[in-house]
This record gives sequence, structure tokens and C-alpha cells, in this order.
Amino acid sequence: MALEQWETIIQKIVDETTQEPIRAGKYRLLMGWRAKLEKEPPHLSPQQIDEIVREVRRRLDAASQ
Repeated sequence: MALEQWETIIQKIVDETTQEPIRAGKYRLLMGWRAKLEKEPPHLSPQQIDEIVREVRRRLDAASQ
């Protein structure tokens, strides 16, 4: 799967998550996005959503170092 397709979604999630100072809040944001991506267009599969969430977490880890 090409993550480039979902770059705008990934960047939007990263932006929202970096604004949340508390780790629990970041987790809630990610779970909210996961639910949103399952229900709203483009109706991504669980595998695609997992791929997006992994990329978001990778970027957040890289930004925190």
C-alpha cells in the first residue's frame, strides 16, 4: 500500500496529536480517528487503518526525539 495516498489524513492526525499535551489524550485522538476512518468515506479496511496509525506513530516518535 502506498502511504502517499493517505498523506493528507496522516498529516492531519499528526498535527492534531502533537497539539495534545497528555499521552492519554493522544491515544483518544488516535482511537477517534480510527473509528472515523472505518465509518466515513473512504471506508478504509482495518489493515489500511493500521498502516496509517503505524505511520502516524512513527512520525510522532521521530518528532519527539
